[in-house]
Amino acid sequence: MKRIITTSALALTVVAGAFSQSAQIKIKAREAEIPVDVVESFKKDYKGTDAVEWAIVPAVIVGEEYVVSGYDNLNGEKPTSYEVTLKGDDIRAKAVYDKNGVLRYSKEVITHTALPDAVRNAVFKKYPGYTILKDQEIINQGKFNLIHYRVVLEKGTEKVTLAVNDSGKILKEIKQSHKAKHT
Repeated sequence: MKRIITTSALALTVVAGAFSQSAQIKIKAREAEIPVDVVESFKKDYKGTDAVEWAIVPAVIVGEEYVVSGYDNLNGEKPTSYEVTLKGDDIRAKAVYDKNGVLRYSKEVITHTALPDAVRNAVFKKYPGYTILKDQEIINQGKFNLIHYRVVLEKGTEKVTLAVNDSGKILKEIKQSHKAKHT
């Protein structure tokens, strides 16, 4: 009886450990290890951009807006998802492709982009006299398709960070005040 309880407890520990450890696994890979369909889709989707890093996704990954199922089953099937990271002068991005090269999720952050007139007008209407310190266009595609702009403003000792959609609606605002620097 003691042996059965010990064996059962050990089995439960191993199963629980396997689930908890496989929850966020990504395996770095070389481009040569990625299926040709995936690499070709990436090159078509992101013309003129080089991949900084490839990863094989063999388990369930929960990201900001996506869920990827890795192996089709536990019988040693090949991974079903691949993640690519891109970095350029004005862009940072991640994209997740399935084994057939279909883009399932992407997030791009583009800096030094011209803000649409609707965004600029909404920002300066609500915050007249403020200066734009930094702006980014953020594009999410996947379960939810969303384009919004992150704008950081400053006036005197006040600093405001805004998330604004492309029609000028302010989705979120964070106000901060910072102390003047003493010399």
